[in-house]
Amino acid sequence: MRILALDTTAAVASVALWADGAVVAEKTGDSKRKHAETIVPLVDELLRENGLTAKDIDLFAADIGPGSFTGIRIGVSVANALAYAAGKRIVGVGALETLAEPLRAEGKPVLAMIDARNGNAYAACYAGEETLLEPCAEAVTEILSRVPENALRVGDTPVDGVLPKEELRLPKAACVAAIAARRAETAVAAVTPVYLRPSQAERMKKER
Repeated sequence: MRILALDTTAAVASVALWADGAVVAEKTGDSKRKHAETIVPLVDELLRENGLTAKDIDLFAADIGPGSFTGIRIGVSVANALAYAAGKRIVGVGALETLAEPLRAEGKPVLAMIDARNGNAYAACYAGEETLLEPCAEAVTEILSRVPENALRVGDTPVDGVLPKEELRLPKAACVAAIAARRAETAVAAVTPVYLRPSQAERMKKER
């Protein structure tokens, strides 16, 4: 089974190709350019370099958030369009699950946090396939009070000024593909974004 996965929820977009039980290729975008400028060329390059077209893909996957509101919309829209054009189905994978994936087999709880500014974060805590803290948008201090003290930390949210290792700060398409491979039976015709809270524009409108 071939899976094409996209991740555009963070500052750096990425795409990955999964085949025969493993990621066989991955490409990362330029953080200085907008996702709208980079994601389609990344997909084109990845497919071309592997001698494939979108119709050769069996399953598509996209990180559906939370994260950058604009980034999520772009990635989900492109992935849905590719799946529709190819006549294939798609799996949506949460950004917090994607972040936790590299440490899933470590045997300890994994706390995934995405910076939501002003001392807030999007967060979830996992232990293997079990969810200890459902995805939420709360103050970092509140999140930390609700998870095990020995939880491993991933994401771009500092705690006491300390960030996780660089390779554990951003979600990656390779991890989206790995999760999608385990959940192929949940594929649907199209996926929708997960935001967890209103956008800044929506919040400002409500305040006015």
